[in-house]
Amino acid sequence: MIFSWQIILMIVISILFISWFLYRPIKETLSDDDSNIQINKQRQNELISDKSIGLIEEQYFKEAENEIIGTLASELKSNESKNFEIKPLIWVISIAVFIAIISLSLYSQLAPKIIPNASDNSSESLSMDESLDALKEYLVENPDDFSAWLMLGMAQAGIGDVDDSIISFENAFKINSNDIDLLLQYATALSLNQDGAFIGAPKELIEKALSISPQSEQVLYFAGIVAAQEANFDLARDYWEKALYIMPDSHPDRGIIEEALETISNLQVK
Repeated sequence: MIFSWQIILMIVISILFISWFLYRPIKETLSDDDSNIQINKQRQNELISDKSIGLIEEQYFKEAENEIIGTLASELKSNESKNFEIKPLIWVISIAVFIAIISLSLYSQLAPKIIPNASDNSSESLSMDESLDALKEYLVENPDDFSAWLMLGMAQAGIGDVDDSIISFENAFKINSNDIDLLLQYATALSLNQDGAFIGAPKELIEKALSISPQSEQVLYFAGIVAAQEANFDLARDYWEKALYIMPDSHPDRGIIEEALETISNLQVK
């Protein structure tokens, strides 16, 4: 199969970006589990971000997410708790191969092919369930692992198990109630059980995140949502304009905030 030059260019740019990230100064020693959880968490956040702005379709999102969760689960079960020195070159090579395989695999699926039968889908679902079960088994023996609880909650939310994700986020919150990612994910999960309304507990979590990190683009975006749902459009505008001011011009979420600003502008005009 002949691959277009755009696909090859995207793969190269992705590899260069991750190489730059890995070569930045980081802690010299991390436990195997902590390192694996952080890397998988970053991959899943990037995947969710790509899905939210329409860069990846639902089918391919599930495939990539399953592979990320499966990788994490197997690594958590096999790793002993010990420290090691991160070697950027090895990670660059490993992730480069991973990106190339995933990207070319997704591209190849754009070509006409036989629709997979039901047994294939069952196999994929089973694999995801097994991965989550492995992560839960790990947490039985390591109940104080904040990052693992957060990852489990995000995975459960990603497959639609909102109630289970809320329980996982609650456990993570008991360990570390000041983590910004947790506060936003927890608030979002709770709002889903309220038809998307950020009232009550979700609002309190967003306010807590704002008090901890008032310069975070993500926190400002969610604070704007809370204000907009309360019809306080001027406050929502202030939050979102501040977020845009902080964001670099190349940030992929700028378009989302700009659309939100346009929406409340139209509402105010009416």
